[in-house]
Amino acid sequence: MTARFIESYAGLVDVCEHLRQQDWIALDTEFLRERTYYAKLCLVQIGTPEVIACIDPLAIEDLTPLLNLIRDQRVLKVMHSARQDMEVFHDLLRTHCSDAGESTSGNLLVPGPVFDTQVAAAYLGYEEQIGYAALVKAITGTVLDKSHTRTDWSARPLSPEQLRYAEDDVRYLRDIYLDVTRALEAAGRSHWPQRDFARLSDPRLYEVGPDEAWQKIKNGQRLDPHARRILRELAAWRERAARSSDLPRSWVMRDSTLLDFARSRPRNIEDLCAISGMTDRTVRKWGSEILAAIAAAESTDALDLLAPRQVLNTVETELYRRIAAEVDKVARELRISPMLLGTRREIQRLVLGDRDVSLLTGWRRELVGESLLALLAPCCAAGGTPLETSESDVAR
Repeated sequence: MTARFIESYAGLVDVCEHLRQQDWIALDTEFLRERTYYAKLCLVQIGTPEVIACIDPLAIEDLTPLLNLIRDQRVLKVMHSARQDMEVFHDLLRTHCSDAGESTSGNLLVPGPVFDTQVAAAYLGYEEQIGYAALVKAITGTVLDKSHTRTDWSARPLSPEQLRYAEDDVRYLRDIYLDVTRALEAAGRSHWPQRDFARLSDPRLYEVGPDEAWQKIKNGQRLDPHARRILRELAAWRERAARSSDLPRSWVMRDSTLLDFARSRPRNIEDLCAISGMTDRTVRKWGSEILAAIAAAESTDALDLLAPRQVLNTVETELYRRIAAEVDKVARELRISPMLLGTRREIQRLVLGDRDVSLLTGWRRELVGESLLALLAPCCAAGGTPLETSESDVAR
């Protein structure tokens, strides 16, 4: 493979014209986000069987050729553990489209189509969250250099050793992709990860609306409805503040502090100061906004945040156990993680009457879904939640 370092617009145009003629490209990024809300893209690595290109976005002001490439639906993007890279590109594409007067909605806000080798490998029996270096070693026998894992990729110039490290992220990704796709085809499993790949290319996965931000806070669902309403208002305020200041969410306010506010419901500055972790500087900067968010929550009805029932009764618990055991049994036979068939949360939803779960669609339904419906049938016949299935459910 020929390796190239691209730090000019002319070089970017040239390499992207070549890459857009390929059926697929291996794609990776290096970025920093420890001190900002939005990630700072520092390097983009792209590989094909013939060439490796390391593109320097810090040196090239106009990245339009690259952005057009990564959202070109004719070129498959092969990535490993793609979600963070996809989020970085999503934010970059949203800014680009906004500046260019283009629509900021639709699938062109993310790279696509996508093939995630971490996801695909899991369907072949590899560890579900297997890292890139581990998969490279397992498939190629190569032990990757890890000495630059903590590199500051925003610093320039990049050393030859740093560039070699970055190139390796796509150099071996090519071999992994070819090996994994052959293995999936041989096992008749090529279609199994497609739903996961499609989800990765859904912009909604990377768009956190302020009003939904509270749902990402651990233990938030366990609060009473009124406290959840306060948490929603506070999390929405923090999301907007973090974005406008380009600061990490935790630098504006920690999750634990938001939870303390939701539980204690402070009414004034003195109450805020009594919360653990609050400093005078934080109170001066954000205190009035925090109190305004709490007041807004107090003035509205909290019933819309009633949590769905999550505690199972005795009969439902036994049904849950039997369904989980069946899922585990089929997963063992397939030599994959049970979570790839259905998460514990999905099984709980199934027991509580929700039929819109992946266990009852596509290849999962063929392998395990029908047997689960058979387990549920006696409950429904005895007056439980009726099974509502259709031909379209079977076809999906």
